Amino acid sequence: MKYHAKLNYSKDHFWWNHTKEDIISKLLIPFINGQVVLITQGGKKKLLNLKTVSVINIYRTEKNLIPKVGDSITKQINEASFEKNECTEELIKEVKLDLASIQSLSLLQKTFLPQKEQVFIIMKFNDKTLESAYEGVIKPTFEKYSIAVIRVDEIQNSGKISDQILELISSSKYIFSDLTGARPNCYYETGFAHAIGREVILSCNKAEPIHFDLASHRFIIWETENDLRRELDKRIKALVE
Repeated sequence: MKYHAKLNYSKDHFWWNHTKEDIISKLLIPFINGQVVLITQGGKKKLLNLKTVSVINIYRTEKNLIPKVGDSITKQINEASFEKNECTEELIKEVKLDLASIQSLSLLQKTFLPQKEQVFIIMKFNDKTLESAYEGVIKPTFEKYSIAVIRVDEIQNSGKISDQILELISSSKYIFSDLTGARPNCYYETGFAHAIGREVILSCNKAEPIHFDLASHRFIIWETENDLRRELDKRIKALVE
């Protein structure tokens, strides 16, 4: 069976010819949780906040959808006759059962779930130098390698922030931790990531001291954004290859 989706936000966006597992893990669960996902639109990689999506319709066909002569797949999905393939309610019920079992897991158990191709960012907020480095270097450098970038202040969610952070660290394949400013919470979150065996990239501005407990670890020490861009690109390339 092949699964297809129509998402309505500022305009309709279509997914087609996916497996059931892909539709559930990459679309429905993130939609229910109000998460941010990586999509391809116009040949470019973009982040989509699924909290902005008002309606999702899921369809199921026995075979792949193939464009008809002089027609398009998106037009096929929009046709009234295609509604007979709609299976949204059935799939949502299945997803909710899966989510219920996942939510009942302890944080320790969640650390053993499959990791997502994403990086969780640990850093001090409300600092002009660091914000510039994040927007101009850190975020685009990871996205260059098709790694979704997650920072807790960019997630619109009513949950407890401290719990969200630990769960996001648990579910992320990579962790980027900039310890400029020596914030205790940043050191705590970095220690948790180390403890559960995540791949952690450490960095710090050259003007800042590194605390004793982490001084023996390999850091990207940067003075300018170009320094950070060059060294971070090398580190990510080594990891993904």
